[in-house]
Amino acid sequence: MPDDKLDAKASEKYNGMLKEAHPERVEPIKAEHQEEPSWENNQEDMEGSFVIKQILQHLASKHGIHLEELNVREEKRCPNCHMTIKDIAYKGKFGCAQCYTTFKEDIVDIVRRVQGGQFEHVGKTPASSTHKIALKKLIESKNKYLQQLVDKQLFEEAAVVRDEIKALQEESEG
Repeated sequence: MPDDKLDAKASEKYNGMLKEAHPERVEPIKAEHQEEPSWENNQEDMEGSFVIKQILQHLASKHGIHLEELNVREEKRCPNCHMTIKDIAYKGKFGCAQCYTTFKEDIVDIVRRVQGGQFEHVGKTPASSTHKIALKKLIESKNKYLQQLVDKQLFEEAAVVRDEIKALQEESEG
């Protein structure tokens, strides 16, 4: 009989103390306190969402946006691979080449949002190339100066500038 009592009670050790649970007592109490979702609560939720939808439609129409057009626009599919703009946004890439022409208007908006308002990628010069570019510009300006010195027949100064140009070219190559 002592085994029957152990089966009827579930024991658990919690923070060093023995805690006993009686499932035969817990289940009826749990059933009493569980709330069934009532029709009234669901109807209130439905009415609330309907009111919110009406408010959004009113605000959108006030600003010249028609929600019917937006719904049709979202359902647009590529005639070739049958992807929608949502599928493309989820996967992060287009399904086929036809998607580019099908979603041309939508792509512009997406790219602007991703690029922070810019539609064209300007790019950035890598830090390692900055020094080489500066040397190249300096060599070009020295070459122009050298040509001016030769035109004025200042050959001694031109020889000094020529040597400077050679040193800069060696530095840029090495």
